[in-house]
Amino acid sequence: MMNELYILGELMENPKTAYRLRQSMQVSLGRHRKISFGVIYPLFKRLEKEGYITLNVQGNDKRLTKVASITKKGETRFLKLMYETIPEGAHTDDIFQIKLDLMQHLPLVNQQDLLDQYMNEQITIVDDCQTELEHLKRKKTKDHWYAAQIMQLRLHQAQDKQWWIQEFKTSLQRNGGFQSND
Repeated sequence: MMNELYILGELMENPKTAYRLRQSMQVSLGRHRKISFGVIYPLFKRLEKEGYITLNVQGNDKRLTKVASITKKGETRFLKLMYETIPEGAHTDDIFQIKLDLMQHLPLVNQQDLLDQYMNEQITIVDDCQTELEHLKRKKTKDHWYAAQIMQLRLHQAQDKQWWIQEFKTSLQRNGGFQSND
């Protein structure tokens, strides 16, 4: 779901090559995430077979490049994925990051809902961290002290995300969505 959502969302903007999609996905998800062409090309083939994208060959005899474009069916699939509940698991935060990056394609009320979902995720993380920190404080040992340091990091990250979400929601409410400075 995550890779399909990302590719379809990026193609909502304009056609792109697999190379460009791979680069932007790695930047979007962070350096830790290595996206291989072994993931991208089979996904391209499946999306084309299902009618979500078209692949057009461009270039000359020395260098041929496939450029992907989204179809109307692909736009419908993209929106369906955007409205799906984000599953809990190892990729939960990555999927939130992708959806937040692509939410300009949703009505403002759904953008606010997505931010509320992300806020609830951060509230849960803060609660979990605080509970674990209380547990770790009960027994002062070396391993508990180190574990508490990492738990403090997660707590601060979730609190920073809460602040960012609130600021973003305020900006959306104030401006009614994106406002150009031009």
